[in-house]
Amino acid sequence: MSEQELADAIIRHALDLQRLSAHEEAEAVRLLRLMEDDLKRLMNAETLSELRKRELNAVIAEAEKIIDAHYGSLAAGVDTHALMLAVAKNTADLLSAAFPRIATQPPSPERLASLSKEVLIDGAPTAAWWERQAEDTAQKFAGQVRQGVVNGETNERIVQRIVGRKPRGDVPGEPGIMETTRRNARALVHSSIMQAANDSRYATFKKMARFALGVQWLATLDGITCPICVALDGEMWDFDGAPIKGATIEWQGTPPKHWSCRCVLTLVPKRDALEAAMPGITEELEARGGRASSLGPTGADTSMTGYLRRAPRAQVEEQLGKGRADMFLAGKLTLRDLVTGTGRPLTLKELQSR
Repeated sequence: MSEQELADAIIRHALDLQRLSAHEEAEAVRLLRLMEDDLKRLMNAETLSELRKRELNAVIAEAEKIIDAHYGSLAAGVDTHALMLAVAKNTADLLSAAFPRIATQPPSPERLASLSKEVLIDGAPTAAWWERQAEDTAQKFAGQVRQGVVNGETNERIVQRIVGRKPRGDVPGEPGIMETTRRNARALVHSSIMQAANDSRYATFKKMARFALGVQWLATLDGITCPICVALDGEMWDFDGAPIKGATIEWQGTPPKHWSCRCVLTLVPKRDALEAAMPGITEELEARGGRASSLGPTGADTSMTGYLRRAPRAQVEEQLGKGRADMFLAGKLTLRDLVTGTGRPLTLKELQSR
């Protein structure tokens, strides 16, 4: 496996993680739909506009209990430890295939268990973000109910402003506060999965520190990649966070850089150390079509887009779905849909088996 092939394999696994994210995001939306049903039943049990302040506060307090219970289920939805175990094993297998004469082992289960408890998104643990989303949903729910009561609105109208209303004829639709709730939950699920996966991959890369210069940032180069990630694409750092190979941007930590980020890291091998441990590896990599003469930046098309354009059609169809694959290969579709997953979603069990 050449350096280019190693990067491609990491990108392929990142695409599988997008599909896992799609599955988990759909499950989060399902749980929120159940929460909506419980809230609607609560509101329809009383004529809200006729409730006195104490009775109204009791309804809102009961709604908070419902919201907290469902968000507790959401918080427990993604098994980050199992995910990190799967990603670490996959990464170690890829490194073993790339450098078969070097024993590559993933971090210990105990180390990964510890890392899974330290997964941070934008500086805060995943559990804290779920708590914030629960509090935000409860506050918005209470605000809409109180506003509706003050305005003398019917229960139906209050429910519409909370869960939304589909367009009917000339009557336009209305998103409701739950639309934002669902969007925030999906972003948190995606970011949790990508953060755990990248932390696990980076920890596995560090096991190869003796034979690697460091890591390289790979962005998804399509029409919605943010300017920050475009600038980071191709930048490299050693395992102490110092820029290498002419990189000009400071170490940013492991991806994701922001909510719904799709960036990944790949390994930058150390030529001299590899040659010393595996005499003849330079010629071997060159024979595989690699770039062993530089062992620096990978090819300009080392991105998810470039990878899929090099991959066999059957593989592109398997990852994107046939219709999307046809449009992508014809230049009519970018990878925008990967923000929420494309093709058939994967469960964690399926990801582990791959």
